[in-house]
Amino acid sequence: MDDVFLPSVGASIASRSLSGDPVVDFHLMKGEIVHHHYNPGYIVLSYLVSFVGCWTTLKLLHRRTSHRGYYNWYLLLAAAVSMGAVAIWAMHYIGNRAITMLDGQNELQIQYSAGYTGGSFFLPICVVSVAFYLLSLSEEVEIIRIVVVGLLTGAAVCGMHYLGQGGIANYYVAYSWPYVLGSAFIAVIAATVALGVFFYLKRNWTNNWWKRALCAALLGAAVSGMHWVATVGTTYRLRRQARKASSLGRQGTVVIVLCLAFGCCIALMTFAVIGQRVKSRAAHQAQQVVLASVIFDTEGKLLVNPEGTLPSRKIAKTYLEETYDEIFDIDHPVFSWLYRASHYWPGVVELIPRMKAHLRATQEDTFTFPWTDKTASGRTALNSEEDQVDFGTTFKELFCVAASELAEATQEPLEHLGVLYESIMYTGTVDRAQMKKQKKSMAPTNDSLSNAEHGQLRSSFGRGQILFLVRQASKQDAMRLQAGGFGFAALTNIVPSLAHSMEVSPSELSTQLHRIRRSLSSESMLEPGVHLACYVLRPKFHGRWDVLINKDHKNLLPSVHMTQSSLSSWQKDIVKELDNMTASECYLYLQGRKSHAESQEEAFLAELDHAISSLAGQIDHPLFQEARLLARPFSIPCRTSDRSRNRQRATVMIFRVIADAHSSSPLNGDFEFGSSRLFRAQQHVYPRSPDHGAFARQVHLQFAGLAEAKLSASLNSGESSPRRPSSVYAASPEASSSGRSEREARAQQSPTSMGDVRSPNKSPTWAGKAHGFFGGIHVQREVSVDINEVEDHPETGHEIELGPYGAHSEASVAPADIDTFADELMLLMMEERRQQSVKRQSS
Repeated sequence: MDDVFLPSVGASIASRSLSGDPVVDFHLMKGEIVHHHYNPGYIVLSYLVSFVGCWTTLKLLHRRTSHRGYYNWYLLLAAAVSMGAVAIWAMHYIGNRAITMLDGQNELQIQYSAGYTGGSFFLPICVVSVAFYLLSLSEEVEIIRIVVVGLLTGAAVCGMHYLGQGGIANYYVAYSWPYVLGSAFIAVIAATVALGVFFYLKRNWTNNWWKRALCAALLGAAVSGMHWVATVGTTYRLRRQARKASSLGRQGTVVIVLCLAFGCCIALMTFAVIGQRVKSRAAHQAQQVVLASVIFDTEGKLLVNPEGTLPSRKIAKTYLEETYDEIFDIDHPVFSWLYRASHYWPGVVELIPRMKAHLRATQEDTFTFPWTDKTASGRTALNSEEDQVDFGTTFKELFCVAASELAEATQEPLEHLGVLYESIMYTGTVDRAQMKKQKKSMAPTNDSLSNAEHGQLRSSFGRGQILFLVRQASKQDAMRLQAGGFGFAALTNIVPSLAHSMEVSPSELSTQLHRIRRSLSSESMLEPGVHLACYVLRPKFHGRWDVLINKDHKNLLPSVHMTQSSLSSWQKDIVKELDNMTASECYLYLQGRKSHAESQEEAFLAELDHAISSLAGQIDHPLFQEARLLARPFSIPCRTSDRSRNRQRATVMIFRVIADAHSSSPLNGDFEFGSSRLFRAQQHVYPRSPDHGAFARQVHLQFAGLAEAKLSASLNSGESSPRRPSSVYAASPEASSSGRSEREARAQQSPTSMGDVRSPNKSPTWAGKAHGFFGGIHVQREVSVDINEVEDHPETGHEIELGPYGAHSEASVAPADIDTFADELMLLMMEERRQQSVKRQSS
C-alpha cells in the first residue's frame, strides 16, 4: 500500500492511505508532543456540571444550623460530596472529555488509571469537608476563617486536578509554571469570594435562591477557570497507545459523571418542591388559626426553620363564634383558659391522648371536621343534641393537640415548650403585592394609640390569627435545637421573610417580636417589699372591661417600689386615715401632717408622698387625681429566689378609678389598656402557684368525660377502653406553711375523679354520658384519726383517749381558684359603681 505522510511538528508521525483514511505510526509518535483541540459542547457541559454541583452544595450548607447533631453532620457530608465529587471531580473529567487528541483516533485519546481516578474522587471530598466544618464553627463571618476556607477549597480544586492528571495512563504530562500559578490564584480567589459572600448572606438570612445561584456561578467559575487555565498550559507526550480493557474508558467516566450530576439535579428539584410546599403551607396558615413557637436565645436571636419560618402548627381553620357579638380575642374566656393551660402543661399533658381520641371520634361521627364547617345556625354540626359540645371546648382540645405536635416537631417536652403570649396577631392582612413594597421598610409605625385601646379590634380584619408560645432558651437548649436542624437569626435579618410568609406588615411583626423579647428578658413579678399601685378600669364594648397595665409585662399594674420591707402597725394606721381619699386629697393631707409629725413618722409620710408623686408621673394622666386609695393593703405573690422554698409576698397599696370609655393610654408609652379578664387570669399563674393544682383538677374533670362519652358505645359492647389518665396530685410543700385560707389548703389536697373509684373485681364504670361531659362529681377521699382528751365519759364514766377512726369520703364540686387581689378589686369597683348608679337614679 502506498502511503502519503502528513507533516507535523518535529516529525512525520501520521499518513493517509490511498483511500484517504489517516494511518498512525505509533513507533514514530512515542515520546512526541501530540497536538489536541477542544470540543465546545463538552466545555459548556463541564461548567454546567460544576455549577449544578456548587448550587447543590450551597443549598445543603444553607440548611445547616450548627456543627453538632447527626442532621448537620449528614448535611456536611452531603455538601462535601456534592462539591468534591460533582462540582470538582465530575467537572474535571467532563472537561478532559472535551480534549480531542490529534484527529480523534481512539488509540490516541486520553485514558485514566483507575487507582488515580479513585484517589482524585476522595481527595476533594475530604478537603472541603474540613473547610466547611471550620466555617460552621461560628455564625460570625470572620475574614481569617473565610481566607482559610478559600485556601482549602482552592487547594482541593488544584489537588484534584493534578492528581487526576497524574492518572493519565497513556501520556506523559508536562506543565507550564506560569499557568500553574495562575490557575491556583483563580481557584483560591474566586472560591474565597464566593464562599465569603454566601456565608455573609446566610448569616443575615438574605440568601435567596437567585443570590445562591450567583454564588454558585462564581464558585463554579473558580473550578472551571482553574481547570481550563491549567489545561491550556499542559502538553501531552505519547507514552503508549490506549488500551481497550486495562484502563477506565472515556465513555465510562462520562456515564459516572453524568449520573452524579443527575443526582444533584434531583436534590435541587427536591429542595425546590420542599420550598414550594413550605410557601404554600405558610400561605394557607396565614388564613387560619395557627400556633407558633417563638424561642429566643441568650443573644436575642429568634428560632426559625431552615426555610426561615417559625415552627408552627394549625389549630383550626377559624374560630366558630356561637353568637354574632362573640369575638375570639385576648378578652375571650377560651383565651384565658389557653393562657393558664400553657403555664401549667403538667396538668394537661396526660389528657392529650384522650383529646386526640375525642377529636377522632367526633370526626368519625360527622361528614366533615366539626371545627371547619358550620350549620345554618352557626353551631357545629353534630349527630344529636346529646353529643353537642360547644366549640370553645373543642378549640381547647385542638390547641393542646397542636401544642403537642409542635413539641414533637421541635423535639421539646411539652412542659418546656413555652407559655402563651398575651396577644393574638392577625395574619393575612397584607397581600403579596403590598408585601413587596413594605419589605424594605422596617421602621415601626408612629400610631399613638392601638386599635384595642379605642375599644375596637382592627381597622382591617385579618383572614387568620396566630398565637405565640414563647420562652427564653438557655445556651445548652439553643445548641440542642441547632443540632436538631433549627437556626437562630437576628430579628432585623429574619423579619422581612417572616412577614412575607405570614402576610403581615414587617413593622407590625417587628414590634410584636421585640415586645415578646423584652417580656422574656426581664422579671415579670414585683420585688419583695411595699408597693404603691394604681388600678384603672375602663369600660369596653359588649360589657367588657380593660385595665391599665405595663406594656412589656402585662400582668403588672403601674406601681412604685417603696423602701419599706413591710408595713408596721402604726404605718397601717396612717394609711387607714387616707382611706377612700383621692390622690390630690392624699397629697394635701400628707403635706399638712408632715409639718407636725415626729422624725420617724415624717420620713414615712415623705416617702409616701414621693411614691404618690412618682406614680402620678408614671401614669401621666389627669384621671389619676381622681383615683381613690383603698386603705386595706393587699398581699400579692412576688419574686422569689430559686433557692428559697417559701413563697414571698409583697404588700401593695392600691389607688382605684374607673376611666371614661374614650380615655387613652398615658402619653409616655410605658402602659396600655389590656383585657381585664386576662389580667385576672394572669394573677393565678406564677411559679409554685397553688392555683395550678386546682386548675389541673378542673381540666381533668372537664375533659376526661368528653372522650368517655364518645367511647361509651364501645364500653357497652364489651370492648376495652383506653387506660384512664391519673388525676392524682400531691399536695404542694408550701400549702401548710403559706398561711393562706382553708380554701387554699383544700385546693392542695389529692382528689380523684369518680371514674377512678373501682371495685376490686369489676371493670371501671364511668360517669353517665350526659353528665360525663364535665367529668361528673368530684370525689375526695380522706382518712382521719380523732384524738379527744376527756376526764369522764358522761354515760360510762370511763376515760376515752382514742376516738373513732376510719375512712370516709366527701363528695363536692372540684375546688375553685383562690380569689386574687384583681378579683377582689373588680368586685369592689363593680359594687361601688352599682351603688353610685342607684344613688343617681334615686336623686
